[in-house]
Amino acid sequence: MDIIIRQVFLPGGREVNILLPEKPCPDITAIDNPLGYYFLLSNGTGYAALTEVFALATLLGKDELIYYPLEFAHMEAYKKEWNPPEYMKLFKGVAIFNFNAIKISARDIAAALEIKTYNKEKQSRRTDFAKEYIDIWKIKRKLTVKSAGKLLIISGYRETFTSMAQSCARLSKCGDDAECNFEAHEHHDWDEENTAKSIGISFHYWHNGEDRQSITD
Repeated sequence: MDIIIRQVFLPGGREVNILLPEKPCPDITAIDNPLGYYFLLSNGTGYAALTEVFALATLLGKDELIYYPLEFAHMEAYKKEWNPPEYMKLFKGVAIFNFNAIKISARDIAAALEIKTYNKEKQSRRTDFAKEYIDIWKIKRKLTVKSAGKLLIISGYRETFTSMAQSCARLSKCGDDAECNFEAHEHHDWDEENTAKSIGISFHYWHNGEDRQSITD
């Protein structure tokens, strides 16, 4: 995966390395609803990109986090099909980090993303991941999903992100076909998977098609 690394320094001199995709996929968005549930929406192309993102997350190094900007290209189709109420938030980006690689607050993540002066480097990194079934005990109580303004934050461990990469890979196999809308989905919102501070997230397939079911119901 081709990425750009921003090396920034927070007040006090703390180093944070932000990994950004060189070419974000415009088919991905993330939303919430009034009950605080979080959803990723995309088509097969978007989920193929997200497969790489979560695979990259399994190999994050010290003081690294991923930021994936959501440059959603289907806003008019989204508004027409969903008729979203005002309370339904669309996020502008997703931050992903591994608890073993970095300890960082939502406030510091937001601050790091706002820093305009940084060192920049381009890299290409591996995005392979384990395909074998992951036992629940390896991911139990290890996922936290929360928001800070228009930023969605997903944190966990290597096995957590492996499981998410596997989910995205399965959804990517739907291709770009509206027939799969709302039927194809993957859950990461089970009680046993999430920490006490998180109700998790679910991944839903959407490709500008006919609205047969609303996940806000």
